This record gives sequence, structure tokens and C-alpha cells, in this order.
Amino acid sequence: MATPRLQLIRTPPAPKLRPVLMNRSFLLLWLAQLISQSAQNAILFTLLVLVTDLTDGSTFTSVLVLSFVIPSVVFGVFSGVLVDMWSKRLLLIYTNVARMLLAVCFLLSRDHFVGLIAISIFFATSSQLFGTTDAVTVPSVVPKDQLMSANSVFSMAVTGSQLIGMIFLAPILLPTIGAMWIFVVAAIMFAISVVCAYLMPPIADDDAAPDRSWPTFRELRNAAGDYMGTLRTIGKDPVSSLALIHYATGSSLVLLFAVLVPRYMQAVLEISPDKAVTIFAPVGVGAILGLRALPYIAARLGKNRTVIAGLVGLSLCVIALGLIEPFASWLKTTENLNPFSDDGRAGGLSILVLLTMAFAGPVGFAYAMVNAPAQTVLHERAPAEMRGRVFAAQVVLANAVGILPLVVAGSVADIFGVTPVLFMIALALGTIAGVSVYLETKWSVGERPAPPLSGLP
Repeated sequence: MATPRLQLIRTPPAPKLRPVLMNRSFLLLWLAQLISQSAQNAILFTLLVLVTDLTDGSTFTSVLVLSFVIPSVVFGVFSGVLVDMWSKRLLLIYTNVARMLLAVCFLLSRDHFVGLIAISIFFATSSQLFGTTDAVTVPSVVPKDQLMSANSVFSMAVTGSQLIGMIFLAPILLPTIGAMWIFVVAAIMFAISVVCAYLMPPIADDDAAPDRSWPTFRELRNAAGDYMGTLRTIGKDPVSSLALIHYATGSSLVLLFAVLVPRYMQAVLEISPDKAVTIFAPVGVGAILGLRALPYIAARLGKNRTVIAGLVGLSLCVIALGLIEPFASWLKTTENLNPFSDDGRAGGLSILVLLTMAFAGPVGFAYAMVNAPAQTVLHERAPAEMRGRVFAAQVVLANAVGILPLVVAGSVADIFGVTPVLFMIALALGTIAGVSVYLETKWSVGERPAPPLSGLP
């Protein structure tokens, strides 16, 4: 009897996921985000410079930042209802049209501080609605198994828009052709984003027909109650609650740095604030590298542990930035570790500047590990019919949490210096990381995940 031959059964290789940028809807959404946010960041940088020239001190810079934040808190309560009930594609179009017109208004009011603040309020309102619509649309145009990759690529667009707007576009155009032409270029970029949104196909889980009516006055009047109901719904899911806290932390951190960086440049580095984008350019490079590695890190650690690692990394980097001066003094006393010449410079840059740039890259890498995983968790757990309210809640909470630190940080930095503020930020980040570790252990999220959100408030 012949011995049967063993046959090797080869497992077919897992099919490769289609790159998210080959998805036409996502590509157009991504381009609209990249182009419009680049214009928005160029405007924000220009406004910071204009306000610095028109006034003096971090307090007025805080007023400008607050003019962007407070409308997001107030209008964010209504934006979630609007996004859930109306066509997301049309909202993307209308919000970019509004920002295009407001860029022209900035152009006409560039020499008036009060006028800039007033226009900023309307600009921030339309930007908040665009941002909420943008975030809500992502899970509607990509499959669930590509959400982490999509959010990573989307976050790259956010970081890339900061690099384009604040490091290349505004710093190059501002000293050469002036603020007037920055607002003109920004208006053109918003117009291009309108075209991108217009070319998008109908969005899943959306109103494919453009004749859906706007929410009624009664629905908008009840928006505050809907917002509180959404928070209660999120509070029933510990996974979503923690993700919301993480996202709010990352968003607040960006606002705090926008206020503190000009003061840090003057008080610590002793150079002009308009050089900040060059000094902190490694933050963007580190963020892009971190976002590129994020899907692999999250697959190994899990989303929540990835965020915890990012918070710890951010805390350590912020402490390092606060200790730049004593570290530079120690480095100058060494012989083997000191790469600087007798005048304390290397390649034309001071030791303080080079150390800041060295720590800025890890700041970006660590920050990349916070927002995108948290946003992915909310995308995965929020049902389509309430995504607008969930993401409006996260924006409102993030900005509301950041209002008091913004007011306090600018004043404290003016009175006591920027270093104590950096240490307070590091302590807050470390505390949130510690609480996250405790909750991760208590809930055993990775073993017994809570059910996703369900039901409208």
C-alpha cells in the first residue's frame, strides 16, 4: 500500500490594504484639509505677527488666540447638530467659501487690532464647523480597517499644513511682499478647497440629496441639551471618555504652545519671535515621522497604551525645554561633549537654539502618538447618526479646557517667565498619563472592551 504523500498547505498571503489616498473621496477630502488648513495657519501666523507689531506682551497674543477658541466653544454646541442633520459635502463647500471671504476682510483690517479680533471670531466659527465636518466625514469615506491609517494620513495633513502655512508660506511672503498678499494667497487656497469639496462624490451616511432642509430653530435651541446628552452618553463608555480626554489634552497643548513660543523665543533664546517657525520646524518633521510609524506602534501597543507613551514622551520633552539654560551651561563646562566654539556657537547657531531644535523633534514624534489614536477610538465607537455631536463635543471640551490655561499661561509667562509654565504643563501631562495607566489597568480595556456608544441623547 503506497504511503500517502503529505501535501503542504500554503496559506495565501493576506491581501494588502488599498492605500487610503487611492480612495477618491478621501483624497479630495484630504486635499481640502491640507490646502485650507495651510491657508488658515498662514493667516494665524500673520495675525500673531501683526498683533505683536500693533501691541506688546503675551497678554495680547492670548487675546488673539482666545478669539479663535471662544467661538469654537460657543458655536461648537450647535455645530454638532448641524453636521449630523445636513449635507457634509455642502458644509465643506460653504465653510471654505466663508473663510475665503473673511480672508479678504482680514486684508482690509490688517492695521487695526480690534478689527482683526472681530474678524477672527467669525473666521474661527467657520473653521470650527469645517473641522468638525472634516473629522466626521473620515469614517464615512474609508472602511473601518483603514481608520487608523486614514487618521494618520489625515493628521499628516494637519501637521503638513502647519509646516506649509507657518514655516514656508507666511515666513517667506510676509517679509517679501507683505501681509496683504498673504491674505490674497489664502483666499485663493480656500477657493481651491471649495473645488475639492465640490468634486467629492456623495458621502456614505450623509445626505446625498442637496435639498435637505437646515435644522429648525427648535432643534438649534435644543442643541445645548443635546450637547450635554452627548457628554452623558460618552460618559457611559469609559473607552470613549478616556479618548475624549486624550484628544482634549493634545488640542489644548497646541494652543498653549501658540501662546508660549513667542515668549520663549524672546526670554530664553533671546531672538526675534518671527524666527520661531524655523527653530521649531523639527516639531513638524518629528510629527510626520511619528504619524508614519503610528499604525505599526498602535498595532503593537494598542491605541490607549500608544497615547500613554506619547503623553510621557511629551512630558519629558517639555521638561527638557524648560531646562535648556542649565543644560546649556553644563554643556559649556565640558570639553569632550561640547561641540561649540569659544563664542558658544556652532554653524552660526547658539547652543540654546540647537538644543531647542534637538528637543523639538521628539516633541513632534510624541505628539503624533496622542491625537490620532484618540480620534480613531471615537471614530470606531460613535454611531454614524451622532458622530457630528460626538466630535463637536470633543472640540468644545478641548477648547473649553484650554481657555483658563491660555489666560493664565500668557500672564504667568509675562510675570514669572516661561520656564515655570512649561513645568506646570509637564506636570499636567504626567498626571494625565498616570491616570490613564491606572484606568487602563482597572478597566482592562484590551481584554474586555466596553460596548460602543449607542443611542442618541
